[in-house]
Amino acid sequence: MTTAPAPRALVTDGLRAQVESYLGTCLGRPVRVGGLSKLAGGASHETWGVDVHDHEGDGTRRFVLRRELEHGPLDGDLQQEFDLLVALHERGLPVPRPHWCEVRDSPLGLPFMVIDRVPGVDVRKALADPERTPDREELGLRLVRLQARIHATPVPEGWGAVSAPSQEVERWADAIDAATKEPGPLVAGALEWLRTHAPAPGPVGLVHGDFKANNLLFGSDGVVTVLDWELAHLGDPVEDLAWTMLWTTGFDLVGGLLSEPAYLRAYEAVSGRAVEPSRLAFWRLLALVKLAAIFLTGAVAPDDGRAVRPTLQLLGRAMVHVDHRLAGALRAVAGEDVP
Repeated sequence: MTTAPAPRALVTDGLRAQVESYLGTCLGRPVRVGGLSKLAGGASHETWGVDVHDHEGDGTRRFVLRRELEHGPLDGDLQQEFDLLVALHERGLPVPRPHWCEVRDSPLGLPFMVIDRVPGVDVRKALADPERTPDREELGLRLVRLQARIHATPVPEGWGAVSAPSQEVERWADAIDAATKEPGPLVAGALEWLRTHAPAPGPVGLVHGDFKANNLLFGSDGVVTVLDWELAHLGDPVEDLAWTMLWTTGFDLVGGLLSEPAYLRAYEAVSGRAVEPSRLAFWRLLALVKLAAIFLTGAVAPDDGRAVRPTLQLLGRAMVHVDHRLAGALRAVAGEDVP
C-alpha cells in the first residue's frame, strides 16, 4: 500500500519546484534544489535554507529564502530592507550578500528575498559552546566597533525618512493600539512619560533596530555577520544602544561580554560621541515599550479568525516579565530607587 505524502511534504515539494524554476531563470540555466530546510526564527516570516546544485556553474551554492507570511504593524518594508543590504554589502559591511527580491507578483506566492547563507552560529550559541573559546571582552569590544560602524554608514539617497524620537514613540504606540485597547497601566504610564519627555532630534545615523547577540552570526573564522535588518531605519543611534542593553544574559553583548558601563565607555571612545544619560534613559524606557508591543501583538488573535502561531503565543505569555521591568524603569525615571 502506498502512503500518501504528508501535507508538509507536499508544501515543501511545491516550494522546491517553484524555487528551482525561479533560480533557474535568475541564473540562466537549469538548477536542482537538493536541500530545502526550514530554519528557526521569524514570527511574521518564514526562513528556508536552500542548497542549489548548479554543476554547469559554481557547483553547490547555499542561499537563504525569506518569505513574508503577513505584513503586520511591526514589520518593515521588504524591498527597502533588501535595498539596504545591497548598499551595505557594496560598502563592505559584514552582511549576507543579497541576490534577488520579489515583492509584487511573486512567483512563490508571497513576497520574498534570496540572500547568501553564511556559515556559522549566533553569538549566544558560540558562547555557550564549550568547544568554542572566544575572548569575551575582545569580542564585546569588536561588536561595539561594528555597531558604531553601522551608525556611521551612509545609506543610499532617498532610502528612508529620518525618524525623530517622538515619531518612534507613536510608531510603537500605534502598534500597541492595533494589538489591544487595554495594554495595562504600566505600558500606558510609560507611553505618557515618553510623550512628555521626548528629547529633541539629535545626530542621525543608521539604526539597526535589533542589534543583539542572536542576530550576530559568529563564523568559524571569527568573522561576525549582522543579520535581521527588517527594523533598520534612520534615527538616533542611542536608540540602538538602549535596545542592545535590554538583553543582559550571560550570553549577550551587554552582561555577557561587557558590563553596561564598559559598553557605554567603549561606544563613546570608538564613536567619538558622548551618550547623554537623560537621552539614554528615554530610549531605555522606549525599548521596553517596543518589547511590550512585540509581545502584545503575539497575544492577540488576528481579525480574520486565523489561529495565533505558537511562536507568537509564547511571546504573548512573556508580557508579565515586561511589566515587571517597566515598573522598575518607571521608578527610575521618576527619580526613585529601583529595588
